[in-house]
Amino acid sequence: MKKIYLTLTCLIFVLSACTSPGPTEVATQALPTNTDVPPDPTAPVEPLSATPEPTPFFQVYSDQPIVPNGVDGTWDDRYTDPGAVVYHDGIFHMFRNGFRAFPAESQVGYVTSPDGYEWTKQGDDPIFKTSDVPYAKIAMYASSALVEADGTWVMYFYTWDSKDFPSASVIGRATAKSPTGPWGADAGPVLVPGAMDEWDRKQVLAPHVIQTGDGYVMYYSGTNSAGVQMIGMATSRDGIQWTKYNDPSTTAAPFAESDPVFQPGEAGAWDASWVHQPRVFQTPEGWVMFYRGTQNKEGSIMKLGVATSGDGIHWERSPLNPLLKPSDVPHAQYFWFTNVLHTDDTYYLFWEVDIGRSTEIYLATHQGAIP
Repeated sequence: MKKIYLTLTCLIFVLSACTSPGPTEVATQALPTNTDVPPDPTAPVEPLSATPEPTPFFQVYSDQPIVPNGVDGTWDDRYTDPGAVVYHDGIFHMFRNGFRAFPAESQVGYVTSPDGYEWTKQGDDPIFKTSDVPYAKIAMYASSALVEADGTWVMYFYTWDSKDFPSASVIGRATAKSPTGPWGADAGPVLVPGAMDEWDRKQVLAPHVIQTGDGYVMYYSGTNSAGVQMIGMATSRDGIQWTKYNDPSTTAAPFAESDPVFQPGEAGAWDASWVHQPRVFQTPEGWVMFYRGTQNKEGSIMKLGVATSGDGIHWERSPLNPLLKPSDVPHAQYFWFTNVLHTDDTYYLFWEVDIGRSTEIYLATHQGAIP
């Protein structure tokens, strides 16, 4: 028996040796062999993993304008901005400003679109002129529009009343039975600057008016004597008589008469110098405000931001800011006046882009809620 056991043990050892790798085989598997053969340049290369670029908030529609300025010699042959925009009866309506210098007389032209992307000028002549506003001393610029329940079209505009900066400026109102006019301005402005030491002492401008269940709310830019712009709010029952928002806890100048609802950002922020041109919407998720801001006192390096609010008075800046800058359009130097329209879950941004010392109107869009 002992002999048989030894024989079986030897046989198992021999079989194991035949099926297990020897020392040479193990080394070949564990260590790469240096063959000094150069890599094949035609062989596919595995891409390096990288953090994907964040998706821009606004998608720029095209590197070409959706509404160009006019031909040489016309009233809008150098500058045009999106003025006032409204969506009514399935059509986008834009009352755009056109002018040949700044500050200089401005006129309002009318263009329409079935989808917000492709626009058609409705005639070559303006439908509303600076000369139609008796108290507009240099220029009048359309800024907001709406259609009343009885079919009356309403346009809110602001004036530019001197060549100084900041210029004196007031907010006015005009009405018409149809978008093509004739448009008639009210006898006097509906909103004027504050007293000598107030935050909006020099200018009120760039109004955006919306209808609510209680009447109307206007958001506007206000400017002090030093040229600093902030954003104010006023309310009205009829769209004609307006009351500026006033926090009763602030009783000393510059907030004695009224208060801004949105001020420049902290020192060093992209909007630390000015905030202005508010475009505000009441949505199921709350209030949304797009605004233009700048970090330099001259106001030339503009960017776009967004803020949200539960009550339309107290606002919180988005961590996504700034949302848009001039370089988002190839060859753009600046962007100036902006307007936003919200319909069918899409925000349409119409912005005046400066390329080559003239301006035209471009489009960018955002679909969905504000994250």
